[in-house]
Parts: sequence; structure tokens; C-alpha cells
Amino acid sequence: MKKLFGHPVTRRTRRFARRVVVTCAVIFAVTFITTLSVDLGPALRARAETAATQYMGRPMHIGRLSVHLWLGRFVVEDLVIEGLTPESRPFLLADRITVSMPWSTLVSRRVVFDAIEMRGWRMYVETFPDGRHNFPRFTRNTPRGPSAWTTTLQYVRAYQGEFSYADHGTPWSVVARNLDVTVGRPTSEYRGQARFSNATIAIQSYAPMNADMRTSFRIVDGKIVLDRIELTTDGAQSELTGVVDIGRWPEQTYQIRSLVQLPKMREIFWANDTFSLSGESRFTGTFHLFREQIGDRTRTGRELTGDFHSVLAGINDFRFSDLRGSVRWVPESLDVTNATTGVYGGTARFNYRMAPLGQRNLPALARLDAQYEQVDLTTFTDFLETEGIRLAGRASGRNLLEWPLGRYAEHRGDGSIVVEPPGNTTTLSREMSAAQRAEAERRGREWEAFSNHLPLAPLPLRAEIVYAYGPEWVDIGPSRLATPDTYVELEGRTAYGERSRINFHVTSADWQESDRMFAGVLTAFGLRTSVIPVGGHGTFDGVMVESIRRPRIEGQFAGDQMRAFDVVWGPVEGRAIIQNSYTDVSDVIVGTGSAVMRVDGRFSLGFPRADGGEEINARIRIARWPMTDLRHAFDLDDYNVDGSFSGEFHVFGPYLNP
Repeated sequence: MKKLFGHPVTRRTRRFARRVVVTCAVIFAVTFITTLSVDLGPALRARAETAATQYMGRPMHIGRLSVHLWLGRFVVEDLVIEGLTPESRPFLLADRITVSMPWSTLVSRRVVFDAIEMRGWRMYVETFPDGRHNFPRFTRNTPRGPSAWTTTLQYVRAYQGEFSYADHGTPWSVVARNLDVTVGRPTSEYRGQARFSNATIAIQSYAPMNADMRTSFRIVDGKIVLDRIELTTDGAQSELTGVVDIGRWPEQTYQIRSLVQLPKMREIFWANDTFSLSGESRFTGTFHLFREQIGDRTRTGRELTGDFHSVLAGINDFRFSDLRGSVRWVPESLDVTNATTGVYGGTARFNYRMAPLGQRNLPALARLDAQYEQVDLTTFTDFLETEGIRLAGRASGRNLLEWPLGRYAEHRGDGSIVVEPPGNTTTLSREMSAAQRAEAERRGREWEAFSNHLPLAPLPLRAEIVYAYGPEWVDIGPSRLATPDTYVELEGRTAYGERSRINFHVTSADWQESDRMFAGVLTAFGLRTSVIPVGGHGTFDGVMVESIRRPRIEGQFAGDQMRAFDVVWGPVEGRAIIQNSYTDVSDVIVGTGSAVMRVDGRFSLGFPRADGGEEINARIRIARWPMTDLRHAFDLDDYNVDGSFSGEFHVFGPYLNP
């Protein structure tokens, strides 16, 4: 046996076997160490928690801390960085953070983190009206002395994340889901990319918006320089650049260019209102978030400023061309200033303000102050498709509208309108001139076949109107309107067309044309009214009560060269009540000298009546009136009867067969 074990072949075999065993042992050891993850235990975990807590000034907790020895990879699981108080929502929750640090660089006194990955994380940042925030202290304000060691970070990725920001002062918030951030150092500076999707942005009590974002950025001197941000929100497509100063959180500034869809903005910011917006607008501006000192207190400030422009924008059916202006939005107010637009052949300027914002128990007030010039009334009434009447002239004026936000029913305001007729149009005044009276008489003699049309051509108008309005009433101050044949003064109030009481004076150079105008106005208000054959000139002083669509008009009238039933009756005066397309007259005196009529009764304003009602029911007392006028009025010209006529009559039934 001794010879056998001492044989050269046997010795060579034994040496080979030992080498195989050693090699297998080394392979096994390397494999074991490479895959071995060592839990560093509660002592080291506690030291890491304490060091991080002292550095950030905020408690940090680690669920498990382990290391892959061979790879130099540290793994932190279930990490928590607390909020401002133990009861507050945590600043950061992370399922797993992996830090890769090769051991070989320690020989040259270099700490190199070649990769840090964070997976399954949720960060929550909040700011308060007094300037407090929950962002931990990640940078040192005091300079450190020189060190023989250097620290380098090569690559960071945080994915499957969610970032939430809440400004409790405004308030507004954003929740960015599916957030993926990558940072690397391909050159001397850090560069990165970030994206999120299905985010939610909520501003005050307005409807929340969805958002998607993609950006590229650099890290320069402790600041995140965002080279390009592509942001898509409900109703807007935006491109931004910006700078975030982490060391001075929440200091950050963004330059914005947006294309905004106005219909979607209405759904978001005026969700409970029923008006509609149309068109799109471009916005260029700056958003700045910062900390500011006001007196002895600090708060988080916010300012959005910029300019907007819309080629064509609409509110309901109204359209406004070349709409442009400036906007400034801060925590206390929203201001739209220097806004201008084209409006139906004219121009308008307006300012809009909402303030104070963000104050409890003090509702914000919205204020829209608009001025307009040279609005073409023909273009405007053509757009309105007013039935019965179109107007001609240029309107200028001002309108102030105020209301508590969310309570538009409590709106109020005031305004004034001045209208100039087109060209060299001459309009009537309260006192007719001799020339105007002569012209009216000339037109009265040039009788033509009667037409009951309402004004077909646009009616030239001159006007001065002042008004004020509130939740229930529209108050009309001393105002006047004039056309070539009609002059009107009015003053009173109406409950937006109902429960009205408006005192007025009318001077007419031609009652026929005045009747066309009044019938056209009533038709435009929804009460279809026809024209009756009537002529002459005169005045009417009265009051209109009840609904504008179903008015009751009472007053005293006086006229001359009055024409009806194709007869000129001369001067007329008396009292009248107009309602339900009837005129009830009393104490009416027609004519002068020896030929006089006295009339009391009811006359229909148009026939045949749609309601089948009686067309005439009057008592007429006649003294020495020429028979020729009576024969012609009642279509009895074939009866050869002349002279004067006297009597007392009760006339009733239809006009054509009384």
C-alpha cells in the first residue's frame, strides 16, 4: 500500500484533486459572497436614522437596511421622512432605495455612488399662508472646510412615484402620478429627464384638471434648470422653461407659453354657471413661487403674470375679435388689465378683477368694468336677429358689473350709452321746429296705399341712456331716444321686463312712423304687434306699468293733423289706456271751432284680432261735422249727402261692419 500511495501517478492524481476542490471552494465562496445580502442590524440602522435626522432636521425611519458585500450595494427598504409634526402627512415614503458604491474607489479616497434607484415612492410637499413648508433641509448654509475625500454621484433614477404639492394659502394642489425621474452626469454637470401622467391639478373650489408632463433639466449650483417642459392639461397645451432653487424652497420661476381652449376653461372655472365660451387664446407669461416677508410675518407668495391674445373669442352667441390684454394672479386677487377687443364694428376696453381671494368669511367680489366705442348698431342688431326692428347708428358707452363669486344672482352695476345716428341724419327733438312740422304735414298729404309692415330698413337712432341694475331691478335714469320722426324721454324701473313702471314723454312728427317703431320694439321683446293706419303729429305723456311684453300704458295725448280711416280729423286731445292691443280713450276732443267730436270708448290696435275680441266699442258725440269726412271714413262715398252732421252714437262690433 505504501508503494501504491507513493507511486508518482498517485501523487499527481492527489495534487489535481486538491486543486479541483480548492477551485470549487473559491467558486462557491465567490458565488456566495456575490449574492449574499447582509442585514446591517438595528444598531447600524439606528445610527443611519440618527445621522439623517440630524442632517435634515426632520425624523427619518428605515424599515430595513442591508448591503450586498461584493457589489457594494446598499438597500434601504420602507423609508419614511416625517412631515412637520408626527401627526402630519409624511414628506417621503419609499418602498425601496438601492445605492451602488464600488469599494475600489475608496482606495483613492473617492466616494462614488455610481447608481441610486428609488422605487415605489410618494413625496408630499405643503406650504402654509405664514410661509412655513415641510421641505427638509437637504443643503448646508455654513461652508465646510477642505476635505481629502471627494463624493461623486453618477446616476439616479426614481420611478413608480407620486409627487403631491399643496398650497394651503390659495389653496391649490397638484398630484403627479406615474412619476419617473432620471438624473445622470455624462459631462461636468448633471442632466436629467422627468415625466408624469394622469396628474390632478385643483385650484381653489374650481373643477380639477388632469395633466401630463415631460421635461428635461440640468442641475447647476444647487438649482434645477428646466430646459423644456411639455405640459398638457385639460383645455391647454403649454411649453415652459424654469428654475427651481432647492436651497431656497419654494423659490421657483417658470416662463410659460400656452394655447388655451376657452370652452374647457369655462367648464373648469365656471362649472356651476350656464354661459358658454368659444375660441382659443394664446398666453405668454411668468409664474413665480417664492417666500416673502410681509410686516412681521412670512408667507408663501405666488404670482402669475402675462399677456393673452385670441383671434376670435365668444361668450354665448356674442363674438369678440382680436381680444388681448394682460393678467396678474396673486394670492389676494386676479386682475385682467388693459384688455381690448373688436366688437361688432367698434372697439371695447375692459378691466376685470376678483378680490379678495383666499380670505375666510370674506367672499371675493368679481368686477368687470367695460367701455366700448363706435359699435355698429346695424351689425349688432343683425347679429341679434331682432324681429321687428333693426337700428342704425354708432353706440359708445360704459358698463360696470359686480357680483360675489359663486353668487351671480346678486349681481349689480350701472352704465350709460350714447348713440349717434349715421351720416348727416337729423333726428327729432322734444320741441318740433316749424320745418319739421311742415315736413310732417307734407308727408301727411302725400297719402299712399297703407302698408302695415314694421320698419324694414335700419332705423337711424340718437340716444342718451343711463341705467343701474341689481338682483331684482333695472333703474333707468333720465334718458332720451330719437329717430327722424320720434323723440322719447323716459325714466323709471323694471324687474327685468316685469313689474315695470316707466314714465315717458313722446313727441312724434308722424304718428304712422312712430307706431311702426313702437310696434317693432314690442315685437322685438316678444309681443308681436301690427301697425294701424294713423297719422299726424303730437305728444304723449304717460306711464308704462306691468310687463314690457304685456304693457299697460296710461297717459295724456295731444295731436294735430291727426289722420285715421283715411280722413284728416285735425287736432285731437284726450286720455288713453293702452293694453292687450286695445286703446281705451276718455275725454277725447277732436277738431276745433264749430266742428267738434267727443269720444269715449275702446278701439283695437289692429284687426282682425287673433283673440276674436271686439274691434270697436265707443260712444261718439258729434257737433256740426262735415258729412264728407264721415262718408269717407265709413266707406260711404257713393252716398251723395253733404252738409254738417250732429248726433250721439254708440258704435261697436267690427271695424269694417260696425
